[in-house]
Amino acid sequence: MKPLLSVMMISYNSVQYIKAAIDSVKAQTYDNWELVINDDCSSDGTFELAQKLAESDSRIKVYQNETNLMTPRNRAAASKHLTGDLIGHLDADDMLYPHAIEYAVKALNDNPDVALVYSDTAGINSKGKLTGYNMHTDADSNLAYFGWRPFGVFRMSVFKETQGYNTKLTGGCEDGDLFMQIVEGRKFMRVPHVLYYHRSHETNTSPKNHSCGTCPDRPVCNYIKVWSKHANFDYLTFTPLAKPEEKT
Repeated sequence: MKPLLSVMMISYNSVQYIKAAIDSVKAQTYDNWELVINDDCSSDGTFELAQKLAESDSRIKVYQNETNLMTPRNRAAASKHLTGDLIGHLDADDMLYPHAIEYAVKALNDNPDVALVYSDTAGINSKGKLTGYNMHTDADSNLAYFGWRPFGVFRMSVFKETQGYNTKLTGGCEDGDLFMQIVEGRKFMRVPHVLYYHRSHETNTSPKNHSCGTCPDRPVCNYIKVWSKHANFDYLTFTPLAKPEEKT
């Protein structure tokens, strides 16, 4: 079975890196994919470059928001264009290994009871130089130790059972929020291969996200609600709860 995998790429002022990201999808050993790029009103030519690169491959579809939506709402907008059986995230400044989609699809085909898979990753710098590897831990029922991990791929059928991307969030944590919506009560697994290049550079947005302990979005964040249950924390105050034997 060769299900269609929708690679979701949201972009904003990523002209320096987006060609490498797109090329990494075009180089995949698995060919039944679509690349959906949703640009959030870039001002540096990202959208125009993506449009130009899409001309050579009908599997690449490029859209642009009418106004700047910011990451969570841009992700939600992008999801409306996806048509695949499976969904995978690729950021516009990162890259996939050539066999990434093939391995992710195989893992889901071989494990029909698994809702989401993720892989190990390699780190690269702004010039694409390898900086190291990150071997992620295997899936576990204690979700206090987990969050979004690239290369995250999940089933469209499961996505439709969730609330979707959380547009109430003010920071770019919508992927972790969706992760917890998917895996709470469902199986997920690690594909024990390096499938994803994660690029670190001076304009990365993830370091700007609130830490969970100080985040004003805690009351509406599915990630912290699920994490807190497994970590035995109060999700509103972000303080540890007494263990059952400690209660009086």
